[in-house]
Amino acid sequence: MRYNGNLAYEQEFEDHSVRIQKKVQEQKAQKKSKAKAELVKRHQMIAVCAVILALCAGFMISRNVAVYESKNEVADLQKELNELKEYSSQKAFELDQSLDLEAIEETAKTKLNMVRPEKYQTVYVNIKQDDVTEVTANEVEGIQGLFGIFGGEE
Repeated sequence: MRYNGNLAYEQEFEDHSVRIQKKVQEQKAQKKSKAKAELVKRHQMIAVCAVILALCAGFMISRNVAVYESKNEVADLQKELNELKEYSSQKAFELDQSLDLEAIEETAKTKLNMVRPEKYQTVYVNIKQDDVTEVTANEVEGIQGLFGIFGGEE
């Protein structure tokens, strides 16, 4: 709409072109601000991911440390148990070595005036009434042999 004869139309054209340039500049500024906002969001997302990653790594490390400490404690307790077993077996061996049946019999004869029973003497042993012995049919010799004759299980 440019007319050479009227200056008003030229002014209007210039105003229109200036408004278009301003809109273009505003759009460029908006694009820049959107790009900056997106960049800030990306940086925030990266920071959040880094924090989450650090927390996960810390948790895993703490669990591994706890497992390592537990293994060390178990190893120490196992070592202590082995030492106590060794000590116990050593004391049992010393006790077995210290028991001399001939010395005990000699002490019983001399100091306590005890004597062994002779073959003709009867020795009575007190047994509690609640003690029970059970014999099953498989353990009896006669019945087991009888079933063996007929092909039964032995």
